[in-house]
Amino acid sequence: MSGMLNVLILGESEEEELSLQHCLTRGGYPSRSRRVNSVSVLQQALDEETWDLVLSSYRLSSFTAIDALYLLQRRGMDLPFILVANPIGEATVVSLMKAGAHDYVLWDNLDRLVPAVEREMREAVLRRQRREAQETLQASERQNRELSQQFRALLDNIPDSLTLLDEDLQVVWSNLGTSRLLHRGLSDLSGLHCSSLWPDCSARDKNCPVRKCFASFQVEKAVIRTDSDRSWGVRAFPVSDGQGRVVSVIKMASDITLQIQMREEASRAGQLASLGELAAGVAHEINNPINGIINYAQILADQFEDGDCREMVREIIDEGERVANIVKNLLDFAKARPEVKMPVAVEDILAASLTLTKSQLSRDGIRLLVDIRADLPPVLAHLQQIQQVVLNIISNARYALNQKYSGSDPQKSFHIASELCVLGDRRFVRLSFTDRGVGIHPEILSKVMDPFYSTKPSGSGTGLGLSISHGIIKDHGGEIRLFSKQGHHTRVVIELPVADEGPSDLKRRDG
Repeated sequence: MSGMLNVLILGESEEEELSLQHCLTRGGYPSRSRRVNSVSVLQQALDEETWDLVLSSYRLSSFTAIDALYLLQRRGMDLPFILVANPIGEATVVSLMKAGAHDYVLWDNLDRLVPAVEREMREAVLRRQRREAQETLQASERQNRELSQQFRALLDNIPDSLTLLDEDLQVVWSNLGTSRLLHRGLSDLSGLHCSSLWPDCSARDKNCPVRKCFASFQVEKAVIRTDSDRSWGVRAFPVSDGQGRVVSVIKMASDITLQIQMREEASRAGQLASLGELAAGVAHEINNPINGIINYAQILADQFEDGDCREMVREIIDEGERVANIVKNLLDFAKARPEVKMPVAVEDILAASLTLTKSQLSRDGIRLLVDIRADLPPVLAHLQQIQQVVLNIISNARYALNQKYSGSDPQKSFHIASELCVLGDRRFVRLSFTDRGVGIHPEILSKVMDPFYSTKPSGSGTGLGLSISHGIIKDHGGEIRLFSKQGHHTRVVIELPVADEGPSDLKRRDG
């Protein structure tokens, strides 16, 4: 043994102390000892020094070995405690062992002292190592719990869906984002098959990114769609064991519906801009020959004083001027204008829009009814943008009416009406567009304002969409609302703020 053994001796006589010290030294344990014989001195000794071993008599004048053991326990001290005493009863020995004594050596058999000390010193070291290991383990567990709580809080605050799936595609773990997305409790998700969480997923079998991840050992990506018209960006991350085998996969699903819609909107905006340029070019090409036709017709008209020929020439001039007017409105519509809102007459907005669509409505047998008040004040608007909205509404109404009536019909009508109203403390012009077409299903009615949502087949309609119309009207400080009864009618209401203070002939909004 290296170093000096520090021994605390609980005894009454100095002779006992010397005998024990000599026995230890002879056995290879050089020691330095301190003898105490009262509780107060024992407490002082424990406060002042660090001890390796306690050798105690059974009974001292003011306390017993059991009292000393209880004192050590209260202090949380785990010292090898060996009782050195004359023979005592078996029941007393059992009580001492239960109280914490490690061994019992008789005075007349001190040869057992050194082996007992060796054993108890080794046991003390092992106990200390176990205690330190346990404390380290507990500290590690506390740290892991804290890290786990922090990690869980981090994952639960990620709005995307995170799910850990085993080889059978069953849920091992999921975050709060998944729970909120699926409207199910976290405990309800554990053990479920992935297909039961996403029953309408478009990526199945070999197209499933999770299955691919298990097979490829690499991150797999996919864009999937669900029956709810949502698009999801899915990434699958492999989780490997020590042998490099993929034992589970983390599936991350992000709602990218808005991103896709924004890309489509940007693409469609580019297409509309190109179409506007093309329309402007075509209109210019038409404008010159139309002017020539009108001029030549006017020359012919001057040569005929009366009769059927002059009447026919006048018809040519009228129709030519009508075509020229349509071309002019088309050019005005296609022309890029500054994003400046100014007072605009409602009659001008409707006249420009109807000029471009009136012949289509007539050809389809649609009866057009226009009821616009003559005393309407101008609205504060960007003419071209509001014209876009009106054209889209007319296009939708024409489609709905042609769906319901294949030819002419007395009920095949489209009605445009106007009124003044007060919303809050401001005056608005309210325009109502009503068609007696197929109407809109109640389940679809709440979706028609979504970006590029359409009930029409591909290639039909303007592609503008009510969502863009909604954005335009909102930007003007107005409102656009939709009312419909399936199979009966659809009514679109637009409310635009008045540009100046006009007459007080107002109709209060009736809800």
